[in-house]
Amino acid sequence: MVKQKHIDTRLGHLSLDPMSNYGIPNPPIYRTSTILSSSFAEYRGDVTMPYTYGRNGTPTSAAFEGAIAEIYDADSCISAPSGLAAITTALLAFTKAGDHMMFPDSLYGSSRRFVSQMLPAMGVAVEFYPPRINDGIEAYIKPETTLIYVESPGSLTFELQDLPAIVAAARRQKVTATSITIMVDNTWGTALHYPVLSLGADVVVEAATKYICGHSDISLGIAAASGAHGKALRKTMTNLGICAGPDDLYAGLRGLRTLRLRLEKSEENGLYLANKLNAHPMVLDVLHPGLPTSPDYPIYERDFSGSCGLFAFILPNNLPQEALDKAIEEMDIFAIGASWGGYESLIKQAHHEITQRNFAPSHEDGYLVRVYAGLENKDDLWADLERMLTTFAES
Repeated sequence: MVKQKHIDTRLGHLSLDPMSNYGIPNPPIYRTSTILSSSFAEYRGDVTMPYTYGRNGTPTSAAFEGAIAEIYDADSCISAPSGLAAITTALLAFTKAGDHMMFPDSLYGSSRRFVSQMLPAMGVAVEFYPPRINDGIEAYIKPETTLIYVESPGSLTFELQDLPAIVAAARRQKVTATSITIMVDNTWGTALHYPVLSLGADVVVEAATKYICGHSDISLGIAAASGAHGKALRKTMTNLGICAGPDDLYAGLRGLRTLRLRLEKSEENGLYLANKLNAHPMVLDVLHPGLPTSPDYPIYERDFSGSCGLFAFILPNNLPQEALDKAIEEMDIFAIGASWGGYESLIKQAHHEITQRNFAPSHEDGYLVRVYAGLENKDDLWADLERMLTTFAES
């Protein structure tokens, strides 16, 4: 019996078939809408065709989706033109009027907008739960609960959720005709560091825009699952007409080849900066589950094999907002911007996203600054952050 190869080895070879492609290692990019049939029997569906219409799939999409399914050990994967499109498509795959769905209060802002504005219009009751509720989530489950959504760590405030405990609580429920679907946004952990399906989740979604593509030039999303959940994803994607562009899919497949190297460098830089900030007298708190000082570190140590370059820290708000603006605007390397997972370091302040939440965040009160550590030299990054802190303190 051949031993299963390490995921790092598989990343370099997934979806490659050079001998069926004139010896060329990388698969071609198929740009098409029309796919011709050789007979009316094929066109009618009496004879099976591997591909029927560009929107429904091509060898390019099959190569990317097959690779993602394999690294997640899932039966099936769908792709979408953005991370949010993957999230909304996956949610709609398991939505019907009368459902009760639960989401962490630390939910990504764009996901929160969708579930708060769109799902209620479809007759779905949406409830937010405290991000660290863990096995206490059982008290929130109702007879009509059909889905529990997990985002671990949480957006901006980086609380971890105890996924195995949430799964166990959901599985104990015998009050609904159908089991509760557990869906996880795994963009922070990725398949390399957080094996959410093996921890009991039914569906995983990820913004491939971030670490999979990795160069801040592609918008792409994935959702993966097995069995009936995988079939529901595919059916919903087809019914909604969701499809990612072939060039974006190719870039995502190419990004998988260097995912480990980029993720490890970003993780190294992120932990280095988080530890430096943790020791700085101006910083009230550092929100990074990979730090031993984090209240979530026991969960991190148990369930994760690594982190990434995204985290946050808290600065005292006894100085005016203008002082923070000036300090950040004068930074040399860190740029002000959304998204993350690329090669360049980014910084932003969380403001209105926090005030939208139902439960008070558990971190220290102050300015919450989110940092993404890219692939630059870690000492240069720290020098830039340290100058920012000095400028802020002297304002």
